[in-house]
Amino acid sequence: MKRIVYKECPYCQSQNIAYGYQVGTADVFADIRGGVFGTHIEHTVCRDCGSIIYSRVLKTDFLKDKSETSYEIEVPEDDETE
Repeated sequence: MKRIVYKECPYCQSQNIAYGYQVGTADVFADIRGGVFGTHIEHTVCRDCGSIIYSRVLKTDFLKDKSETSYEIEVPEDDETE
């Protein structure tokens, strides 16, 4: 997988950019219920302003195709009773 490289923070224009990894309970899984196989998330972070510039999962091969998804997530409608 090709890494997207940022040379400058789009928020503060700093060139002090670093990579970090989100691990543990913040892994990405193929199913909303969790599972055995997950992947860590890599973040590109500005070390000056702290903004997360870009995020990506490290592995995508275990993710299900949208057509294989066996569940639906209901999105509540906005309550307009104000």
